[in-house]
Order: sequence, then structure tokens, then C-alpha cells
Amino acid sequence: MQLIPELKAPHDLDDPLLRYAEDNSTPESDVLKALRVKTWQTVLSPQMLSDAIQGHFLANISRMIRPQSILELGTYTGYSTICLADGLSEDGIIDTVEPNDELNQIQDEHWKRAGILHQVRRHNCEATEALQNLVGPYDLTWIDADKLRTAAYVRLCLERTRPGGWILVDNVLWWGKVLPNHPEPDETARALRNMAKELAQKKSIRTTLLPMRDGLLMIEKLSD
Repeated sequence: MQLIPELKAPHDLDDPLLRYAEDNSTPESDVLKALRVKTWQTVLSPQMLSDAIQGHFLANISRMIRPQSILELGTYTGYSTICLADGLSEDGIIDTVEPNDELNQIQDEHWKRAGILHQVRRHNCEATEALQNLVGPYDLTWIDADKLRTAAYVRLCLERTRPGGWILVDNVLWWGKVLPNHPEPDETARALRNMAKELAQKKSIRTTLLPMRDGLLMIEKLSD
């Protein structure tokens, strides 16, 4: 367990304030700790995993909303799935989309330990393909998929979100590259910048961009 902070540091996912926040928050559950270790030990690009504070945030939002239906684009090893399911109603369902089926075994093992396996419907395909058959309406959506397509995912998910529902979008700061004066902007940064600006001007939604980790955009759907 002591190796994980050292592994995170080269990827700019760790700093003294984050460590302080983690040290002064309720610890991760045993199953989330085990999944974090398993991911860092066995999976490529483990820095893609949510940190403990982001996990707490997702769980808090879910408990406040008490969703009946959740949509997740980008399952990875299933950490955020467990967090999102924390407030899911007893008969609720979470549809989670992940094209890499090599992660299924890790997901199933830890979802079973978390007691949510029976509430998860996994879709091993690209998000746009899955969304052709997932019509909702959803109470809560988490988007952590192909960053260049994020704006398209948001549009499609808004169509599948009930009025009063929420969409959360990860990585919208793109490690600072979205800033107009950044010396190394890229296509993804420009796409995310344009998306955030356009969404902030829409009357049918309300947005808040939080400087949490790599940026988290909260979207509240007000009307169709």
C-alpha cells in the first residue's frame, strides 16, 4: 500500500495538499483499496484510476441524488462504478460501458465484493455504439471516456437524462492545456475548451467546472 503514492507522483496526480485531503477524509473501503492495488499492479496506465477524493465525491453525489438509473461511460477497472453505486436505490441499475473486455474479471471480482454485481449491466463496446441502445432516462451519468469525443458524449447523454438529472464529466482541464495561454495546446484541449464555453451558455442546463484533479464538470439538466 505504501508504494501507491510514489507511483502516482510522476503522473502529477499527487501533491502535499492532496495527501492532506486524503489523510483527513474517511479512508477508502477495503474493497476500493484492494481494487486500487490490483489496478496498479496489473493494468496498463493505472494513473487513469480515480483518486480517493474523487471517489468520495462521486459517492457523495450519488448518495445525495439517490438515483434509480446511472450511466457510466468508461468503466476501466470498475472503481468509479463502485463509488457511483453507493447511493443507487436497491432496485436500481447502473449501465457501464467499457470496450476493453480484458478488464471484466477484475471488475466482476471487486463488484461482487462490493455487493453491486447484480445491479451492474456491462456493455463491452464503444460508447457511441452502446448509446444507440441505451435510451434512459438516467438520473446520474459519469463520462470518463475518449476525451476528443467528450462533447458528443455530453450531447447524447443530455438526451438521455431526465430533467433534474446530473451529468459529471472528467478531465475537462486536460492538465491545464485548455488555458488560452498554454504553450502546448492540442486538439483535445481545444475541443474541451469549446465544449465548456458552449455548455455554460445553454439555458436548459446549469454547469459548474470544478478544479478537482484534472477538472470535473457538473451539468444539471433543467429542461428538455
